[in-house]
Amino acid sequence: MTSQYHPLTRLVHGDDYVSFDELQGLDPAAAEHGDAAFYLFRTDLIGRYATSDRTEISLAVPYKRLSASVTHTDEHHRNETAEGMGDVRLALKRYFSHAENFLLSASLGLSLPTGHVNRLTAASYLDHEAADDLGIEVPNHSHLQLGTGTFDPDFGLQALYRLDSGWMWFGGLELRVPFTENRYDYRTAASGSLDIGPARHIEDTRLTAALFSEWLWAGRDRFDGDDIVGPGGTAEGTFGVPNTGRFEVSLKPTLTWDVGKGVTLNLQSRVPIYTRIHGGAAGGEVQLAESVGVYFGITTGF
Repeated sequence: MTSQYHPLTRLVHGDDYVSFDELQGLDPAAAEHGDAAFYLFRTDLIGRYATSDRTEISLAVPYKRLSASVTHTDEHHRNETAEGMGDVRLALKRYFSHAENFLLSASLGLSLPTGHVNRLTAASYLDHEAADDLGIEVPNHSHLQLGTGTFDPDFGLQALYRLDSGWMWFGGLELRVPFTENRYDYRTAASGSLDIGPARHIEDTRLTAALFSEWLWAGRDRFDGDDIVGPGGTAEGTFGVPNTGRFEVSLKPTLTWDVGKGVTLNLQSRVPIYTRIHGGAAGGEVQLAESVGVYFGITTGF
């Protein structure tokens, strides 16, 4: 079982972390979307079954709670909460090297569209100025989604190398490539992450400490809907979704405790140290980054 909490409370404009007051001075258009905070709590129940000494299959069932807190409400933002099952994930993992000092494995997974998805129209992404130019109103809507609404494959590589000095080096690569849009014309972009860092067992204890760096890239989501037609003209209904897509570097200090009798506890925090959003500071875009995320896991064998 794993649980994680991510408070997205820092504003990112271009590649700067800014306050809302600073954003109002830098980019008033971006400030229209900058008075919100977002919180994610997620718990996954994960079952793993070894089909051989080198192969295992797994099933992860997530429960998610998403909440948004805003200073000024409008059609885009309000205080709201969504909770329920997320997208279930099936995976196959294969160990290619299982030597004492070197482990190498690959995984292939598929997430299923079991999480609830809200319907959004192209007009839901218009800012108020663009809607006024078209002579239409922005419909009330919610951007809180418990899933993607599509079958999303992912691929991963993991490696662990143990040195004679007692240090260990871990590296992990994960790629996720949604192939289709969901039934509401929304397509989540491809994303990838690289985790790498040292770890060391603390002498005379059951503890292992590690410091990983995460390098995350996510493309811009797309919406392929109908054109928006109003008394003032027509706007394209197919576009890259505003305020999506980023490159981010985070530090992840980690502590693992081998409790004994097959039970292991894992505690990890995630602190972004650099974020650059898609498109830079142009176009009135802003995104949220977390302050300090927390991850807790407990593993036991049967």
